[in-house]
Amino acid sequence: MFWKKKDPLKAEGIAWFSYSLMLPDKAEEDEDITVIGNLRIRNTGTETLSNPIICIRIKPPKNVRLGGKIGSVSHTALMIDGSNSEAWVYIDDDWKEKALESGEHWLKPYNSRLIETGMNLNFAYELRISSHAEETFSIVEGFFYCDEIKNGFSALNSISVNF
Repeated sequence: MFWKKKDPLKAEGIAWFSYSLMLPDKAEEDEDITVIGNLRIRNTGTETLSNPIICIRIKPPKNVRLGGKIGSVSHTALMIDGSNSEAWVYIDDDWKEKALESGEHWLKPYNSRLIETGMNLNFAYELRISSHAEETFSIVEGFFYCDEIKNGFSALNSISVNF
């Protein structure tokens, strides 16, 4: 009788940004540039990924406001609006100070704790970039971490806006 050797489990994944850029209408008073999109994480390995965490790093940090379905760990009244997008929470309560200083937004999903093989996790976001900023560029990078991939990996692409 032949015994089939089990393949070892592999923890692997990919992440990427998909987005649309909306330039301000010259006739409107609001002159912010808006980026609406998703950071998608796909489990491409054979092992379930547990306790997913993302980092959205924005350079320069003061030019860009990150929005989306985001709450904080201590905010217990996070409401789910019924859409298909996952709600996310900041890992730290002092997230605002850290984000303004480093440009890093550390988030975890409110409900999802596992990403099964072949499945996706989605972070829907909106970025508002001030067109009146001193710097005329913004770069947004994404990173993914989990228990099985402690060193994490970066998204395949970044968002770069020059104006």
